[in-house]
Amino acid sequence: MKKYIKSILCTGIAIMGLAACTDFLETTPSTSVADTGVFKTTQGAQSALYGCYYQLESGSGGSGRQDDWGYATHQMTFDACGEDIIVWGGWYTYDYNFWGHTRGDIFKASCLWIYYYRLINNVNSIIYYIDDAEGLQSEKDHIKGQALAMRAWAYFHLIRLFQHTYAIAKDMPGVPIYLEPTTDQTEGAPRGTVQNTYDRILEDFLQAESLLQGFSRSYKNHMDQSVVRGFLSQVYMTMNNWEKAAEYANKARQPYPLTSNDMYLAGFNDLNTTSWMWGMPQTKDQNLSDYSPFAMWANWTRNGFTFQCFFLNDVFVNKFDAGDIRKSQIDIVWGIINYSMKFRDTEDLIGSIVFMRSEEMLLNEAEALARLGRETQAKDLLWQLQEMRGAKKTTASGNDLVEAILLERRKELYGEGYAWFDIIRNQKPLERKGDHINYGGYKPLPAKSWRFVYQIPNSEMVNNKSLKNGIWPDGDQNPFDGVLAR
Repeated sequence: MKKYIKSILCTGIAIMGLAACTDFLETTPSTSVADTGVFKTTQGAQSALYGCYYQLESGSGGSGRQDDWGYATHQMTFDACGEDIIVWGGWYTYDYNFWGHTRGDIFKASCLWIYYYRLINNVNSIIYYIDDAEGLQSEKDHIKGQALAMRAWAYFHLIRLFQHTYAIAKDMPGVPIYLEPTTDQTEGAPRGTVQNTYDRILEDFLQAESLLQGFSRSYKNHMDQSVVRGFLSQVYMTMNNWEKAAEYANKARQPYPLTSNDMYLAGFNDLNTTSWMWGMPQTKDQNLSDYSPFAMWANWTRNGFTFQCFFLNDVFVNKFDAGDIRKSQIDIVWGIINYSMKFRDTEDLIGSIVFMRSEEMLLNEAEALARLGRETQAKDLLWQLQEMRGAKKTTASGNDLVEAILLERRKELYGEGYAWFDIIRNQKPLERKGDHINYGGYKPLPAKSWRFVYQIPNSEMVNNKSLKNGIWPDGDQNPFDGVLAR
C-alpha cells in the first residue's frame, strides 16, 4: 500500500475550487514535504480530508470498470448480488451471475481490497498528523472525527466482504489492520481475527462520535455525528447486539423525518430530501456519468446514455400490497419483465445518490426491538412506515415479525445497497426464483456459502509476508466454494 497524500491534497484543493491538479495518481516518498507539510495547519488537513471524500465517492480500485468507480458502484454490486434485482446486460451481469467474482485471482476482489485500503491509508495520515497541526482544537477534533469515521467505515466493509458474518466467525481470520500511514517498505500486517477487526471498528466509531459533538457539516456528503451513529447501528446489527443497535438507530434518525410519499415518488435524486442522512452530490464537472445508478435502471427516463440493465424480479414485485405507493413505481415492459421508476436522473444528469436515510434507521430499530421481544414498540415503528406507504399493517409475532421487518427492508430500501449484507448477516440462503430462472440469474447459494465471501487478492497473498499461503484453516486464504460448517 502506498501513500496518496499528494493525490488527495490535489483533489481536495480542486474540490474547494482553489486550483486544478492533473497528477491525481502520482505518489511521493513518505519522507517528503509534499507528504507531511500539508498537515502543518488544519486548513491543509481539511484539504486532504476533502480529497478522501472525493476518493470515497468517485475513486477507483484500479480497474476503471463500471462497477469499480466509487462507493455508489459498490452499492449496486451489493444489490445485484441479492434476490430482488435482475441484471439483464451490462457489466454487472458478471457480479450478478456469480461467475467467480469472489475469487482472489479475479479483478473484483482486488478492486475492493485496493479501494478500501487506499482510503484507509489516506485517512491514517490525517489521523497521524492532525493533533500537531496549527489551528483551533475544535477544528482538529472535527477533522480527526471524520477521518476516524471514514477508517472505521472502510474496515467495516472489508470485514463483511472478506469474511463470514460476525455471529459465526468472530474467532476466524479478520483483515489486516493498519493504524499509521504505510509505504512500499511497510511490512504487511497479519489478518488477526474478526473480533479484532470489530474491536477496531467500534473504537474508531465511538471516538468519532465523541469528537464530532457540535460539528455542523457544510456538505451532506460529509460524515457528522448522526451519520456515525447510523454506522454504529449497522455495526451493532451485524454483531447481534440488539440493545445497542436499537439505541443508535434511534439516536441517528432523530433529526431526519421519514421520506414523504411525494419525495419517494420523485426519483431519488435530491440530496436536500430531509430524510437523507448521507449522500453524494454530483455536479457537471464531478459526477459518475454513465457509471451512476441512474444509468443502470431500466426506465427510459434518462436524458443521456443508459445501460438500462436493472430490472425487478417478479416474485419480489408480487410481495407489494396493491395500495402500496411503492408498487405504483413498478410496471411491466415488453409484457415479460418488471422495471422500476424509483431511481430517475435529473434533466442535467447530475442527480444526487443516496447513501443513508432515516427509513433504514427506523427499520434497524424495529428489527432490533423485535429480536429483543419488545414487539409492541417494534410494530409501532413498522406501522409508521407501512401506513405512510399504504401497505398493510403487519400483525405477525415472534420470528414472523422479524421476517416481516426484513421483508419491509427489501421493499423500502431496494437499490440502496443492503440486499447482500442482509442475506449474509441473517445467515440466509440466496434463493432466486421466478424471472431469475428465465433471465440467466438462477444461481442459488446455500446459507453460509463461501461464495458470499471474497478471497484475499492473490497479489496480497504474495506481497504480504505476514500471510500464510494455503486455504483456511491451514493458511490465510479464504476458500472459494463450499459451506462453512458452523
